[in-house]
Amino acid sequence: MRRTRLRAALLVVVAAALVTIGYQVSRSIGRRPRTWRDLGADFLPQAAQHIRNFRRVKVENGRTMWEITAQDATYFEKQDEVVVREPRVTLFVADGNRQAHIAGTEGRLALDGREVRTLTLRGTVVVQLDDLKLVTDEATYDRARDLIRAPGAVTITGQTLDVRGRGMEFEIAPQQMRLLDDVHTVVRSNAGRS
Repeated sequence: MRRTRLRAALLVVVAAALVTIGYQVSRSIGRRPRTWRDLGADFLPQAAQHIRNFRRVKVENGRTMWEITAQDATYFEKQDEVVVREPRVTLFVADGNRQAHIAGTEGRLALDGREVRTLTLRGTVVVQLDDLKLVTDEATYDRARDLIRAPGAVTITGQTLDVRGRGMEFEIAPQQMRLLDDVHTVVRSNAGRS
């Protein structure tokens, strides 16, 4: 008799557990996202696209103007902005024979439709043009003003000079650079010619 009661009690407990589990499963299925878009929103709440081996090129009249590559990029549709990791920018100078190379740790491209409105690079930003090398922590290119600005410390090294300063503005079209504060310059004779 005792075994029968024990079996009956065990059967009631197992049945109650199965009913509870079934109820919880039916509730969770009712709350699941209905579309892939809803499911993606859980993983990347603001990102519209994530791109590996990002590359963007600007070509005008058959001539390449600039190229941006990065390890990966995330496009945020609401802000119309692309965040890139390990960006590398190549600017093709008007004569077509020279290139300026810019690298950073992280970049943000603010877009205006299909055009880049601003490009901000952060981390160790390195600009290489001919024999000149510029290093800073942050630099921003503003397309409307055709201006590159670096608010912090800037170091420029070349074959015959070393320049340090704080704050820099570089106007692209006239190719004029201004160091804004605390400028120190060292000019060396060209040892290669002597």
